[in-house]
Amino acid sequence: MLQLLWSAVLTGHAMCAAALWWMAPGGFPSSTPEFWVNQMLPIVPLLLLGLGLLSRGKTAEAILPPVFGVFPLFWMSFAISLRLTFPVSIGSGWNIPFIGGFALAMLWGWQYARRITHVILLPLFFGPAIWLGWVLPPTQRAADPATKPANLAMPDAPSSKSEPKLIKLSKDAQLHSDDGRLVVRRGTLVLTVQPLLGFADRAPDRASIDPANKEERSPTVRHLLNFAKDGTHFTLHYKDEDRSVLDATAHDAAVDLDARSRLAKAIYSHANSYTEVTIRGQAKLSVTFSPLGSKHIELAPVGMPARFAYVDAVGVFHVVQASKESHGPYIELSSGALPKDGALELELYDGDVAVYKLALLDWAPQASTQRSPVAGWDLPENVIELVRTAKPENSPALISFSLASTSLGRGTRSVGHAQGVYRNRITVTALPAR
Repeated sequence: MLQLLWSAVLTGHAMCAAALWWMAPGGFPSSTPEFWVNQMLPIVPLLLLGLGLLSRGKTAEAILPPVFGVFPLFWMSFAISLRLTFPVSIGSGWNIPFIGGFALAMLWGWQYARRITHVILLPLFFGPAIWLGWVLPPTQRAADPATKPANLAMPDAPSSKSEPKLIKLSKDAQLHSDDGRLVVRRGTLVLTVQPLLGFADRAPDRASIDPANKEERSPTVRHLLNFAKDGTHFTLHYKDEDRSVLDATAHDAAVDLDARSRLAKAIYSHANSYTEVTIRGQAKLSVTFSPLGSKHIELAPVGMPARFAYVDAVGVFHVVQASKESHGPYIELSSGALPKDGALELELYDGDVAVYKLALLDWAPQASTQRSPVAGWDLPENVIELVRTAKPENSPALISFSLASTSLGRGTRSVGHAQGVYRNRITVTALPAR
C-alpha cells in the first residue's frame, strides 16, 4: 500500500512537471533563471520517475529510498524559502507545502529510515533537493526596476480643494477633471486619451500578482485636489500613489498635455498604464508609427493573436504579432529606428483618411528595456498594445502604452516602476477632413 502511495507521489510530480514545461514561457537564453526554471527544472521529476520505473531488485532497494526522500525535503525547503522571500504576499500559504512535505518526511522516516543500504547515496539526492527548494522562490521575485523616471520637480499642490467638473478646452475637446481624461471629437469619431500613470494591481514584495492580498492588488485611486485656469491653460493637481499634476492647453486643432506622476517608492505590478488611447465611431482603424514610415498597422481583435509594439535596448522600434494569444514566438511585422530623443508619433486612420495625430515625447526615454520575465524571445518589459474590443472592424479600439508590464506572455510575474517623477508630454491633433 505504501509503495503505491510513493509511486503516486512520484507520478504526480512528474505529471505536474510535464504540465509546467508545456505551459511555462519559453524563448529564454540559458544565461537566465527563466530558462533553468521553465525548461530544465521540470526534467528532474521526469528523471526521478524514470529511475523509479527502471529500478529492480537490489538496485531498487538502494535507489528508491533516496529518490522518494527528495520530495519532502524539496517541499519543506521550498516552503521556508517562500516564506522568507515573499513575507507579505504568501501570508500563511507557505504552510501548505511545508506541512505536506513534513508529512511525507514522517512517512519516509517510518518506512525507510532503517532500510537504507547505501547511505552514500543520500547526500547525492538530498543535497540538490534542499538546494533546489531553497533557490526556486527567489527566481520568481521581480528584478530591480529598469524604468527611467524623468525626475522633474513637482509643483506644490494648492491647499484648497476643487470639485470635479468637465473642462471645455475647445469646441471639440473636453477634459474630465476627475481623472484627467481628454476627449476629442471629430464628427462621429471620439478619441479619449488618459495621460496619467496608473496601476491595475501591485505586488508589495515583488511576487507574482496571483497570491497577493486583495488590499494590495487594488488599482490606482485618484482624487482631484485642485485646478487652476490661465486663459486656455489648465493645471490640475491629484492625489494618487503620491501626487500627479496635469497641464492642458488647447491651441488651434491641437491639445498639449503635460502629465507628471510621482512615485514615493518603487511599485511592482503586472498590469499598468502610462497612456491609454481609445477611439470609437470609426469604420476601419489602422495606425502608423513614425519609425515605420507609411506602414499601416491594423489592431488585433480580442481573442486573436496579440499585436503590439515595443522599443528595444538599441533604439529599434518593433511591431510584432504573437503566435497564439499573447504567447511567442513572435512574428515581426515591421521595425525602424526610433530617434535618439525618443519622440514617437502615430497617426490614426479611418479607412485611408488620417483622423488623429499623437506625439508622445517621453514614453521611449523612460521605458524599461529589461527582458520581460514572462514573454520570452528577448521581448522587453515596455509595450504598446494594439487591441480591438471585438471582431467587427468598427469596434472600439484601445492603444495602451506601458513603461514596464507583464501583460504579454504567460503568467502574472510583477515588474517594477522605479521611485521618482514620470513625465508624459502628448500633443493630440484632430486632423482636418480632406
